[in-house]
Amino acid sequence: MEFMNNLGVKLKEEIANEIQIIHLLDEAAFTEKFISKPKPPHAPSMYDLITTSYSEDEIGYYKKELKIRATPRQITRWEFTIDVLLMIAPDISKDPIFDRKLVWFRANRFKWSKISRLLGMHRTTLRLRYEKLLDQLSKKIKKEIKFDKLNRILYLI
Repeated sequence: MEFMNNLGVKLKEEIANEIQIIHLLDEAAFTEKFISKPKPPHAPSMYDLITTSYSEDEIGYYKKELKIRATPRQITRWEFTIDVLLMIAPDISKDPIFDRKLVWFRANRFKWSKISRLLGMHRTTLRLRYEKLLDQLSKKIKKEIKFDKLNRILYLI
């Protein structure tokens, strides 16, 4: 009976860790939309004047758009997610670049059929590969990342 109880606890930890990774990837993909894009090199700052709004009766009037930016918490978690994606290395998979693409496409909530068209494999094969990769990635994260750092990043304690 004790063996079954320990097995149940271990399975819950594994599932919780994989779900945390999935949530972290989802949030990172969402955050990436709000990170400001880099300016072209040597772009003068006078182009920032275009965003200023004038009074309505002037000819050049147009509304200033509200720009939503990522919070420092979101950026920290996004950076940690990039580190997690870089942990997909040859020791986990045969083709790490392909697997990183697979994980990132899934984080951006692409459907399996669309991912299969983009990557050129059957969707069931990709889904099984994704699940296996998440399992191996969660085990690697448990070994390499100390719990206090993981706890600080995931829960910001």
